[in-house]
Amino acid sequence: MSDRAVAKRYAEGFLAFAKETIGTKRGLEEIISFGEILDKNPELFKFMENPEISYAEKSVFVDAAFKPLFSDETREFIKLIMEKRRGEEALDIADEAKIFYRREMGIERAVIKSAKPLSQDIVLAIKDKLESKFNKKLEFEIAVDPGLLGGVQATVGNIVIDGSIKRKLSELREYLMESKVD
Repeated sequence: MSDRAVAKRYAEGFLAFAKETIGTKRGLEEIISFGEILDKNPELFKFMENPEISYAEKSVFVDAAFKPLFSDETREFIKLIMEKRRGEEALDIADEAKIFYRREMGIERAVIKSAKPLSQDIVLAIKDKLESKFNKKLEFEIAVDPGLLGGVQATVGNIVIDGSIKRKLSELREYLMESKVD
């Protein structure tokens, strides 16, 4: 089984458990926070994966270090990850948890790209239009891509709405190439 498939199973299992105990949203927030902590602290990652440190010592550490940050349920999940030697998948588990949560909540991911940073008003207007068009709650990622030259490109799922100047120039070039000059 691929690492990503394992991460998906762990993420779905944890969020199903969290739904019954601490709530899906809190479970998601805590597992994402744990992933961010791991990402910023490679020493912690090495500690989790170190075979010379016993599981009991790791468990004591998790309880001591993470008690102020995470619920008992999330700390037990972190211990399970260590016990099963799945520390390498911890970041993927957090990513898969986000994907699973979005799917469960009916939230689609959307990316808006523009040549220059957009004002908050423009972003909100685009958000409202796209949520209305797709009849879905959208979670946005905003990116700047100077290669677009101008305009905006929005991607929702596998649908791309390209209103960039780059695309319009490309279409104009194709049109002119197809036209015969007599």
